[in-house]
Amino acid sequence: MKKILILILAIAPFFTFSQGAQQLGINWISLEKAKKYAKKYDKNILVYFYKKDCPYCDKMSKETLKDLNIINLINKNFFPVKIDSRTKDTIIYDGKNYSNQQPISHGSTWRHDFYAEVAEYRERITTPTIVLFNNKFEKSTVFPGNQPKELLLRRIKPYIK
Repeated sequence: MKKILILILAIAPFFTFSQGAQQLGINWISLEKAKKYAKKYDKNILVYFYKKDCPYCDKMSKETLKDLNIINLINKNFFPVKIDSRTKDTIIYDGKNYSNQQPISHGSTWRHDFYAEVAEYRERITTPTIVLFNNKFEKSTVFPGNQPKELLLRRIKPYIK
């Protein structure tokens, strides 16, 4: 009995204090979960569009989105979603089905229609892009291109509830 008590006391701090530990990455979730949770918890959605083999996307992922201030700000205030701008998934937005029109046999080199619809900024589409939606999944704003951490912090703060 004494050994069991000692074991419990030895591992208890891991369960007690781990919840307050600083997070080292953004807690990406699916778009469907984000839409569901946004309504339930009255929180905005942040969608990060990227594409493979994009140097600006790599730079933003490795620098801006790895910054602890950015990570904490996004995880605490948004439901974050990461979407490949060339995905083949069907996405429902504003009552419409959006998809990637290019056949799978041609590879994944064409942009998704949802990305084209919501990421457009001044008649241009740029990757990477962050799009913010409110809790009703209505588009609030677009942050096109690679966002250095200082700029992203300034741009995102007005959308924190």
